[in-house]
Amino acid sequence: MNRLDSDLKRLMNWARRALPRQPEEAPLGFAARVVAAWTPARVPTLLLELQQLAWALAWVSAAVMLCGVVVLLSQAHAPEPAAGFSSALRFLASSLIQ
Repeated sequence: MNRLDSDLKRLMNWARRALPRQPEEAPLGFAARVVAAWTPARVPTLLLELQQLAWALAWVSAAVMLCGVVVLLSQAHAPEPAAGFSSALRFLASSLIQ
């Protein structure tokens, strides 16, 4: 087994003595401070629940619109139809009518 350097051992002993032992329990009066700071939770009313639902739906709709804008901007522009394409359609239409 490796033996520790004497300077390292000395530093470890100093560190061990420098740190005071922390108590394992809460300080005296801690529970009283927690109880004093405690506030009862608000009972949600119908109006509050509807307001929260409206905010949630507003954020969801904003996200959907943002996604739609991103998809719209990422679409490549379609090329213009070829000049001979319309004449081919006219030929097909005239041959079907006859």
